[in-house]
This record gives sequence, C-alpha cells and structure tokens, in this order.
Amino acid sequence: MNNLTHLMSLHLFSNNFTGHLPRDLCLGGLLVYFSASYNYFSGPIPKSLRNCTSLFSVRLEWNQLTGNISEDFGLYPNLYNMDLSHNDLYGELTWKWGGFHNLTSLKLSNNNITGEIPSELGKATGLQVIDLSSNLLKGTIPKELGQLKALYNLTLHNNHLFGVIPFEIQMISQLQFLNLASNNIGGSIPKQLGECSNLVQLDLSHNKFIRSIPSEIGT
Repeated sequence: MNNLTHLMSLHLFSNNFTGHLPRDLCLGGLLVYFSASYNYFSGPIPKSLRNCTSLFSVRLEWNQLTGNISEDFGLYPNLYNMDLSHNDLYGELTWKWGGFHNLTSLKLSNNNITGEIPSELGKATGLQVIDLSSNLLKGTIPKELGQLKALYNLTLHNNHLFGVIPFEIQMISQLQFLNLASNNIGGSIPKQLGECSNLVQLDLSHNKFIRSIPSEIGT
C-alpha cells in the first residue's frame, strides 16, 4: 500500500483477513478513517499508524492484535472514536490518554491492560463512552472522571478495582449506563448516585458493598 499516498479512508472490516495489518498505512499522512474490525489480524500495530496524526476514527475490535496500549499508539489531536476491544493488547494506560481532547468514544475492553485508570483521563472532556471492562486494571476509580460532563456510558466491570465509588460521579449529569460489576469495590453506595437522574442501567453486582441501599436510589 506504499503507493496509496492520498488515501483518506480505508475500511476492511467483517472479512476473514489473517496475518498482519498493512505495514505502510498512512504514509501520505492523510488517513482519516481506518476500520479493520471483525477479522483475524494478528501481530503488532504498524509504526506508520502510530505516527498518523490525521486520524479521526480507528476501529480494530475483534482481532488478535498484540502490542503495548500506550507505546504503540500516538497522540492523535483529531481522534474522536477509538475501538480496540477484544484483542491481546497489554501495558498500562498512561497520562497521555487525557490528551485526546476530541475523543468521544474509547473502547478498550477484553484486552490484557494492567495498571490503574489514569486521573488524566478526566481531561478528555469530550468523552461520552468509556469501556475498559474485562481487563486487569487495579486501583481506584479516579474522582477526576466526574469532570466528564458529556459521559453517558461508563463501563468498568470485570477488573480488579477497589476502594469506593467517588461521589464526584454525581456530577456526570448525562450518565445513563454505569457498570462496575465484578470488582472489589466496597464501602457504602453513595447517595449522590440518586442525583444521576438520567441513569437507565446500574450494575454493582459482585463487589464488596456494605450497609443499606440509599433511599435516593430508585426514587
């Protein structure tokens, strides 16, 4: 693909492709939309994609891709959609993920991501969807996520998170879906959750919560 220097959109999704992703992606620096989801691609993320600052949308979910989640992806100033779920990516989420100021959807579920959720993620104020479920994340839920005023879906189930639910969650007025199931979160359920008036689905199952359910929940 090294001759396609004017390529702006490349869609390869829902096929039976195997092997590695094309090595020479985005050589022209113009690639905006790239989707190769629902295939059998394996191996690392091409270096040319890491340096592709023109990207708006990257969808690589449901493959067998490997690589470090932070080292193998660059800073994309225009990126608004990233879905890397259901792969074999590893490593830790670093501070740089807070630098995606135009990002609206971040889906990294079902990988092998370790470490903690960076507090800097609260600086990506355009985020509407965060799905980090089914990884190996530990630590607490950053209170800085309460700064994400547009967030309506926060999905963190099936990790190793502990601590308590930060009361700053109440500041996410648009929140509709909150899934914290299958972690080690404890303490009391904060009554402030009852102030999330748009909440449609709340899953706190398989944790270590104590005391009674606040009357503000469900009223």
